[in-house]
Amino acid sequence: MTISFQPKEHINAPIVALHSSASNSGQWTQLEADLDGRFTVIAFDLPGYGRTPLAGDLSQKGAAISAAAVIQEIADIGGPVHLVGHSNGGGVAIKVALMRPDLVKSLTLYEPAAFHFLKHTNRTGQRLLQQIQLISGLVTAAAAGDDAAAGMGRFLDFWNGDGFWTNLPTSAKQRFAGMISSVMTDFANGFAETWALRDLSELEIPTLVMTGLESPEVAQYVSVAIAKALPQSRIALLPELGHMAPVFQPEWVNSRIFEHVASVERPIVNCSWPTRKAA
Repeated sequence: MTISFQPKEHINAPIVALHSSASNSGQWTQLEADLDGRFTVIAFDLPGYGRTPLAGDLSQKGAAISAAAVIQEIADIGGPVHLVGHSNGGGVAIKVALMRPDLVKSLTLYEPAAFHFLKHTNRTGQRLLQQIQLISGLVTAAAAGDDAAAGMGRFLDFWNGDGFWTNLPTSAKQRFAGMISSVMTDFANGFAETWALRDLSELEIPTLVMTGLESPEVAQYVSVAIAKALPQSRIALLPELGHMAPVFQPEWVNSRIFEHVASVERPIVNCSWPTRKAA
């Protein structure tokens, strides 16, 4: 007796993946490889990043400057997508969902960089807002003083841990220093946002929010607050992972992304579960 497996043909909604600040679409290369044959992964370079970045819509304000460009790309795809976002990309993903929920079949957020609403929360939230505003201010001051390396050093050490910058090769430091204007813009656009947590209650979109338990407190706090506000959300608290896990430990994050989008696509029907034949 031999057993052969014949997967069913399937057409799943594609995944659109949005990267973090000081990164580019290449951070999703492993996700594309991991989901090859099951989901198409489309990763854009957000405004200010990559070789051919999306053109931000300067007629908009806040995160909508980037979100409007993403919306246009999704509209060109021709149907709703599974939207994935990390850090700044997560903040943009939320804005896309608020502006055009009809284009979003599911949301997967890894520590979305959405801090503006903290000013309307409790003392802990306000303290954490001051913390992230301090990091933004240090980046801006360094750029004004023509010391981009110092600013990006503080930025990357905050998200990755003390000493991260020191241990980078010179070529990487130069590359990151060249992104300081884009990072400043990301901060400015994020702080200019106006949506409130109660606005998220209107998003009837299946959502997975992930946060690493080794991440800065502000990232964990924001992730939990957003997950609680979204009516169809789950939160995953991931031990031993930090803010940049989608880049440095993608094996732990990508499996969660697949589980979430596959569940929305009804995997028994659409995700190539094998049939067994005896001969």
